[in-house]
Amino acid sequence: MSERRPSRRPPPPPQAADAPRPPARPSKPPPPRPSKAPPPPAVARPSKAPPPPGARPSKAPPPPGVRPSKAPPPPPAARPSKLPPPPPPPPVEPRRVHLALESFAADVDPYGEPEFPDDASSSSAVLMNVALVRVADAARATLADAGTLLLRKGDTVLVEADRGVTMAVVAFPSRRQLVESRMVPRIVRRSDEGDLKAEARARLKEAEAVRTTSGLLRSLNLPAKVLRVEISRTGQRVVVHLSSEDRIELRELGRQLNQALRSRVEIRHVGARDAAKAIGGVGPCGLQLCCNTFLADFAPVSIRHAKEQGLALKPERVSGVCGRLMCCLVYEDAFYRSQRSLFPKPGKRVLTPKGEGRVRDVDVLARTVRVALTDAGVETFPVDALLPAAPPAAGTPTAPP
Repeated sequence: MSERRPSRRPPPPPQAADAPRPPARPSKPPPPRPSKAPPPPAVARPSKAPPPPGARPSKAPPPPGVRPSKAPPPPPAARPSKLPPPPPPPPVEPRRVHLALESFAADVDPYGEPEFPDDASSSSAVLMNVALVRVADAARATLADAGTLLLRKGDTVLVEADRGVTMAVVAFPSRRQLVESRMVPRIVRRSDEGDLKAEARARLKEAEAVRTTSGLLRSLNLPAKVLRVEISRTGQRVVVHLSSEDRIELRELGRQLNQALRSRVEIRHVGARDAAKAIGGVGPCGLQLCCNTFLADFAPVSIRHAKEQGLALKPERVSGVCGRLMCCLVYEDAFYRSQRSLFPKPGKRVLTPKGEGRVRDVDVLARTVRVALTDAGVETFPVDALLPAAPPAAGTPTAPP
């Protein structure tokens, strides 16, 4: 290490004790610290106005000394796939609820299954809890107000009917629906063991009343037939249904029935159609009678319906088991009347591929026409091959009518 050398300045002379001291130098105040002022506000850049329509945007040149950055080009936009559009969904048809009706004797109704009626659209319709029920001797199920009951198919209930409270079987479970309240009977309650026993006793009394009424008809020589007897669960009301071709005197029969059955007896005379509806049977078509399965009301039928359909006007061909005109003649009447307008009327003159002739008759289902030709016999032609003929000139022979 190097030694520290002494300084060459001479030492200050010694001062006397009484010698005055030199004045002290004034101290310099420290320079003020610069305050940190906030930076000046940034100058807003002028906004770039959008170019006018049709003008191309100008590309500003880069500043000097700055190389333009070569950014990678944006990825190409995905092209829409040229797949064919999916086919539209098929129209959804409203679901119709079909019923398999239960009765006291059979498990399934063999023909015709009634449905829930469509929701009512009038202002008087109300939302109700309803169920389809079927009385033992009824031809079809009816709608009934279930109230607060939740019913299942096959339940036995008590329903308020025209003849009083009667037992019925639920044909379709209860559900909420808009209906006309004034047209719906009320379900009183579910049936219990006592109700089932009372119903069985009423059925035995009805069979005994049928035998009693048949014996009185024979003793009074009345040309009538007993269809059925209805007895209420309490046994206080009895309704006897009779069928006869002619009107008969029933006052004496009613008096004797009141004494024999010891109840108030009401006798109802029904026609031939109502008798077939009550008894049932098989029609000429081989199926169960319409009136005994799905037909609710009888429509008026005339012989005109048979003529429109070209049926043979024989009683055995157009009559049902009741002896009246078959109800099914009305089913296709609207179709035949609409198709008849497309055919020439019998007796009209037409032009055929084989010459002129006169219409004998038409077959709507086969769409053919039988024509009596002028120079030949009777031929059958499709209706599309015929043309209306011009009126014949004087002295021209025509086809026989």
